Amino acid sequence: MPRFALASGSSARAREEALFALGKDDLSATSTLFHASNLCMRPLVASAALLSLTIVAIGGALCGSGAGVFATSATVFAKDKPLSWKPIEDALLRVNDAPPKEWGVYRTGKKNEPLLLQMGSRFLFIDVHDRQAFELDASKIERKSGELLWSLADRPAKPLAASNWVIDDIGAAFVIRVRLDSENALLDLQFPHPPDIGSLPQRTPSQSQTRRRN
Repeated sequence: MPRFALASGSSARAREEALFALGKDDLSATSTLFHASNLCMRPLVASAALLSLTIVAIGGALCGSGAGVFATSATVFAKDKPLSWKPIEDALLRVNDAPPKEWGVYRTGKKNEPLLLQMGSRFLFIDVHDRQAFELDASKIERKSGELLWSLADRPAKPLAASNWVIDDIGAAFVIRVRLDSENALLDLQFPHPPDIGSLPQRTPSQSQTRRRN
């Protein structure tokens, strides 16, 4: 049975208008239902997107803060870790133009900077780059066979009063000179460069035999 009853004898136009009205009502109902469904789904979609962004933001913040904590911990650990200071065997030292009775100079790598200078029971940290000298607490320096263990974190805040700094390469040696003002002591450190073997004259077999006999 059709939804709209039509009287017998109605014209074809009346039937077309009735069918058009029926289709219009169906389309209107369908559009209304679709619009209502969209209104219900939009808050859910927005909420899901907001929740996802929140989770990502929180995760990133946690990861970032964790990385910062680990980086800070690593930096502090590296700073507080004692370094191994090896002696420089071929170095020369004079204090007020005289060699001290007991002394030694140490470095952490292959460069002569920075330096630990031992004179008797006294230790100085020499920062060549910044031209500063610091008196060190000897109790914080661990002595081992062939090395010293000392941390840069134990460096005093205030350097010694020092002047007349000279840091130069004179060709045959690398030179560091500094005057400790409070005691009027002139420190003269020299690190001879290794000789260039290729520039040395070759010995004849007779010269080598004569040296062995002597």
